[in-house]
Amino acid sequence: MKHITKILSILGLTTTLSTSFAYAQGHENSAIRVMIDQQGTPYLHKDDNVGTWQAIQLPYYQKAIAASGGYFHYRHESYNSPGYAFDEEATFAVGEYGMIFRYQNDAWQHIFGCWDARDVSSHSPKYAYCVNASGDLKRFNLNNGNFGGSYGIDGKKITKVDVNYQGDVWALTQDNEVYVRRGDHWSQVEVVCPRACSFKDIAVGAGQIYLTAHIVKNTLGEQQVYQLNGSKLEKFGDFYNIEVDRDNTIWAISNESKTLHYKHPGMINFIEDHRINSVSASDIGG
Repeated sequence: MKHITKILSILGLTTTLSTSFAYAQGHENSAIRVMIDQQGTPYLHKDDNVGTWQAIQLPYYQKAIAASGGYFHYRHESYNSPGYAFDEEATFAVGEYGMIFRYQNDAWQHIFGCWDARDVSSHSPKYAYCVNASGDLKRFNLNNGNFGGSYGIDGKKITKVDVNYQGDVWALTQDNEVYVRRGDHWSQVEVVCPRACSFKDIAVGAGQIYLTAHIVKNTLGEQQVYQLNGSKLEKFGDFYNIEVDRDNTIWAISNESKTLHYKHPGMINFIEDHRINSVSASDIGG
């Protein structure tokens, strides 16, 4: 979606505004979530009041291998005015050939600076990072609209990252370690894991850390989500993968059905998302 540099009134423009602005009528701020199905097609979901997931293929018929959602803002001006809305354009996806894309102007746009990309995570345009095949970490540059710099861990190869609301970067390394970057300093996080353990993904949000892992002792080799409690891993439901969006909604993929489930703050149990339960999911970014 094209970045908006001036305030647009929603009232009276509903027939001319693009899909991006239709979500403002719900009068809700909303995280943007990206689900990738097992064929590599990304689906975007922008507002709980609207409730639809939209399949938006990457350019060049690439399969998506990783994604991260941004945020859709609604600003109320007065009691009699519906206000205005904008997408902060912090939604990214990585294609199977290592290209990275940013969702702008209702389409995926190829951007540069993170060649041979493997993973991406964003909490906002200010806190957006990309991991390349060499295990280095690149940061999104607000000035030129591309990734750049080198923010990796000395002597380590990063494989997966997730960013929290403070801009802290949580990372998995190729040698099965967990690190967190606060400010400019990386520190290792102690995790007690059985010998036959392999970390696959990490998600942080709502004050919690979740690790997706193969632990043969506990799951006979199946990929499973665990919650980090101190330094110990505790099994978290029966899920294949997990993400926490900026509204602190937890999104998880069922190990059994491969369908998407969610739990909003205050909910006790997860609920299957029937808006997209006909699609088998492989990954979720929020």
